[in-house]
Amino acid sequence: MAELTKALLIDLDRGTQLTVCFNPKELSVEKQVQWTPKEGSISDVPPEEFSKPTPASLNVTLQFDTYESKQSVITAYTSTLEKMAYIVDDSTTRPPLCQFVWNKFVFQGVVESLTQKFTMFLSDGTPVRCEATLKMKAASQAVTGKSGSGGDSGS
Repeated sequence: MAELTKALLIDLDRGTQLTVCFNPKELSVEKQVQWTPKEGSISDVPPEEFSKPTPASLNVTLQFDTYESKQSVITAYTSTLEKMAYIVDDSTTRPPLCQFVWNKFVFQGVVESLTQKFTMFLSDGTPVRCEATLKMKAASQAVTGKSGSGGDSGS
């Protein structure tokens, strides 16, 4: 019987990775294509002009659980995940380029949003279960924007 491959989240800038507790039951990849109605057309069904490419996005919900070990799920898992949505450091003034890897499926990009819902607590209030919804936008590299103060020019 083949060994179960667990999904990984890799922070390419910091060189850290997070192995999920449980593989997702599903994930979705969305790719939108921007079209605009052709200027000057007088029709209820005008011809469409391709506007510009847009990156794909990945949506996945991950489950983290530390109930059996009685340690904080934040310390064990979600603090590492959360760092993928924060600025790398003072010299790299942007969040990191990341990869979601599950066997042969690899999605590289940047974290667009992260929602963490803590659903189980020990009697002392320590969170031991978290449902994290992660949305990533595809990117070949991550660069600091014009509004960033300093930073790098890419990976």
